[in-house]
Amino acid sequence: MQFGADSHNPYEAGKIIVAIHRDSDLPNASGDAAGRVLNELAYEKAEYIFRSNGTDGEDGGLDLILVHLKSRDGAAVDDAVERLSANPHVAYAEPDYLEDLHLIPDDPLNSRLWGLQSIHAPAAWNYTTGSDQVAVGVIDTGIDHTHPDIRSNMWASPDGQLENGWNFAGNDRYSMDLNGHGTHVAGTVGAVGNNGIGIAGVCWKVKTVSMKFGLDVASAIAAIYFANQFEIPILNASWGGRSYSRALKDAIDRYGGLFIASAGNSGTNNDAVPIYPASYTSGNILSVASIDPYHTLARFSNYGFESVDIAAPGTGILSLDLQGGYTPKNGTSMSAPHVAGAAALLKAYMPALSASTIKNIILSSAVKIPGLAGKVLTGGALDVNAMFELANRL
Repeated sequence: MQFGADSHNPYEAGKIIVAIHRDSDLPNASGDAAGRVLNELAYEKAEYIFRSNGTDGEDGGLDLILVHLKSRDGAAVDDAVERLSANPHVAYAEPDYLEDLHLIPDDPLNSRLWGLQSIHAPAAWNYTTGSDQVAVGVIDTGIDHTHPDIRSNMWASPDGQLENGWNFAGNDRYSMDLNGHGTHVAGTVGAVGNNGIGIAGVCWKVKTVSMKFGLDVASAIAAIYFANQFEIPILNASWGGRSYSRALKDAIDRYGGLFIASAGNSGTNNDAVPIYPASYTSGNILSVASIDPYHTLARFSNYGFESVDIAAPGTGILSLDLQGGYTPKNGTSMSAPHVAGAAALLKAYMPALSASTIKNIILSSAVKIPGLAGKVLTGGALDVNAMFELANRL
């Protein structure tokens, strides 16, 4: 929960800090006057943070007290602050704000991850760094599950029969990436954070599902049905084409999770010349364009006020490569997994949220960028910290 329109700090539900004047105007000034004031206003004193002795500077002496409220909801905090602030014996009242640690992972290449800085991931990690109870399916060229920076974040089926994922092109268990694209995408979603090697993903902890497909509609559909079968709540699709497939759209429509798609790299308007699956009208699709480090639309990025939802970093994105390596890549393929990782963070923080609610929170918290006005639906870019701030106000 957040307090006030101008504050960006979350606060402790059910707690406020109250400063009460210690002066002769208090009724029965001797003894625990502060406690009596709180008692008269029906609030429970928890503990003194500070007790003044007589006059204390310009304040005339204050008792600073941490107060527990009987109600545990955020609205009670707002009400209590307003009520106590109006009391003549109260100097001020405010929420018990929570401060950010500004977590910085110890991964040595972290300083090169401009995309994570751009989406304000370090501040957002104070809410959560992810959960191994959340899975993200990467429909792509597979994932190099032996890479030391993602190995412990690889998925396994609940019964333990399947490890890492599935190869939907070959219809077998061999979902190893031989191309590098899928591994790069997966690294942005969920490279292991704070493990002292390489990079951190948007999620430090998550289960990435290697969903290797043959760059064809049929194997993509098989992957989507697999995601439904195993209740994988988020899918990333960093690919697309010009051909409309009713079968693919039907599969996405039937998918119960959030389907995040890259907008394409031809620099064209998807409203005029659609790219699929990003341009399907399915309600669970979230389409992503690319921005560069200057927060402008990347020169290669597709756009579309009606068909592209939001932008995310997609230029010079450092992530995982085959055989334990790391490499930078450009493309909306790199933008989509930033959003998929953000969705996974939010799902870890609030597991009960539906796919539509997660989508709405991500889009509604986008930070406006002038150059994106009229280019994408939100007119803005992904901001993970703003996403959590909005989620906590709902």
